Amino acid sequence: MRSNQPADVTDVLEDRSFRAFQSFVRASRAYMDTVVYEDTWHSYRRALTDRGEGNGAVPQDADAAFDVLDALPAYQLYAWMYRHLQRFKYSYPDYGIHPKAESEAAHIARELDTAAETAIAAGTLRLNPDIAYPDYYRLTDFHQHPGGVWSDDIDGLVYELGRRTTRPHEDDANDLYRLAFSYLPKRDYARVLDWGTGQGGFALTWLESHPDSEVHGVDIAAPCLKLVNKRAMERGVTVHLSQQAVEAMDYPDDHFDLILSCFMFHEIPPGPTPGILAEIARVLKPGGVFAGIEFLPKEDSPFQEAMMLTTAYTNNEPFAPASYTYPYADQAKEAGFAKAEIVWFDKIMAPASDNPAVPPRTRYPIYLFEK
Repeated sequence: MRSNQPADVTDVLEDRSFRAFQSFVRASRAYMDTVVYEDTWHSYRRALTDRGEGNGAVPQDADAAFDVLDALPAYQLYAWMYRHLQRFKYSYPDYGIHPKAESEAAHIARELDTAAETAIAAGTLRLNPDIAYPDYYRLTDFHQHPGGVWSDDIDGLVYELGRRTTRPHEDDANDLYRLAFSYLPKRDYARVLDWGTGQGGFALTWLESHPDSEVHGVDIAAPCLKLVNKRAMERGVTVHLSQQAVEAMDYPDDHFDLILSCFMFHEIPPGPTPGILAEIARVLKPGGVFAGIEFLPKEDSPFQEAMMLTTAYTNNEPFAPASYTYPYADQAKEAGFAKAEIVWFDKIMAPASDNPAVPPRTRYPIYLFEK
């Protein structure tokens, strides 16, 4: 039942109908990622058998795999579901996250701005109303988030609510971060930066187990920073937040012991990437560590690469395909890192299998670069 009292920004008046609709979207995405994906794989293999695998019919690259996939009803359903379930999640009238948040936009803005004023006065939040957004960022509604995460007061909250269905099999989206921490070199990290902090999951989850760390979060989007600030205040913790482009940060040289990022590289075109890596290296202390979670296609699987390209094309992620082949480790060494390696995030990866009945799945690397 809806209360007559204004909802806190943590609620956004999530009534029964809204929760039911979003639960339907989440369950549908889980079905898409399991049953429909597996049906696509089996249909693909049957189509190859029908074509005659021994006669050069096995696709050697993603383009050739698409020639097979495009005719398969299971694949057509998968692509439709990936595109439109995301639209339903964000934009469906009344029950989509964006319309729901818009209905409370004035209250959300008031809650976030009040908390922001307190943090700005305390020096824990720095906003830059004159920041220049790169074209690649400003002109792309990543993940089909209407207007991106930077243009409206409600965007940070919409982003946070949207995470619930990004990985629909997880009960707690922050478990991803907790598992990632176990791959870090075992040492003390006194000062930590969450690059592209977004809704603050990495930074706030780090503080759960490392309360003595000085944690910073940098993002180009003010609505996201305001939300992280509100969440930190609710938890009684401090995150030093700053609105900056990672290409040119104002932190001093040799400042951080650890820099974290989650699924950032694939949202950035190749052009700015060398400068970003150089800037990350600049603000790390000697011996400091950068850890970035990403995803990659399975090697030697045109089918799986084509499926990953499908998600990029249908989900407004135009720079993801280039990230699949970008030499991040090599570029990190050119940027000044002494050590650059890929550690496979096997705690969230499907087990490798030689069984042809088991469809190939996405690989998740953690890029570990040490200065």
